[in-house]
Amino acid sequence: MSSRPSRLSATDRRQAILSAAAPIFARLGREGATTKEIARAAGVSEALLYRHFASKEALYAELESHCVEANAVGSRLLAEAVPSTATLVRGVALLVQAVFPGIGDARSHDDTKRLVTASLLGDGQFAKAFLDRHVTPWIGVFERSFQVAQGAGDVEDGVHTGSAEIWFVHHLANTLHLISLPDITIVEYGVTRERLIENTVRFLLRGIGLRSAAIDRHYDPEKLETIFASMDQDTA
Repeated sequence: MSSRPSRLSATDRRQAILSAAAPIFARLGREGATTKEIARAAGVSEALLYRHFASKEALYAELESHCVEANAVGSRLLAEAVPSTATLVRGVALLVQAVFPGIGDARSHDDTKRLVTASLLGDGQFAKAFLDRHVTPWIGVFERSFQVAQGAGDVEDGVHTGSAEIWFVHHLANTLHLISLPDITIVEYGVTRERLIENTVRFLLRGIGLRSAAIDRHYDPEKLETIFASMDQDTA
């Protein structure tokens, strides 16, 4: 006689439904996804799904918080960040490493990017909420760190970098991840993943005006890999 599977608490069941819903919404969009398919993926009945979420729209709305938690990369580093050239360099490296992706659950990163992209093609509400909670705090850290770097002489003369240029750092890194989402190779860069990450970090930092000497002084890919590995364990 087979034993019954253990019952999940209401909270765990709710999280399980959200985890099952994310890839379905990411693949089919808000309109294409059905509660029947989500319930099947979560291993529950539609009736039970509706006990936790009043509607498909309510389920979709809660995915934003769920995805932020699932992709909470670098929260410790952000909390401890002191504006400096080193923080700017390490922060950009962290951003690139995360969105390729490199930290946390790769599947979760991919689903989130697809959800954000689908939102941008729709009403934009999910994308705005996600960026406001997950990215905007980092942009503030980057801006303050750039000002400190400029005062320390680590920025090229005549460079005027503002909020828009700092956001471009995120946009370019995010675009690189979007290109990597399909199972097939869209662009053959001709370098290893590690080299591509390093080239991207240096390109972005030079793009906002940081001097090469400052980048070389603070950017140590091998040392940062150790930091990222410890952060990955913290979010596991």
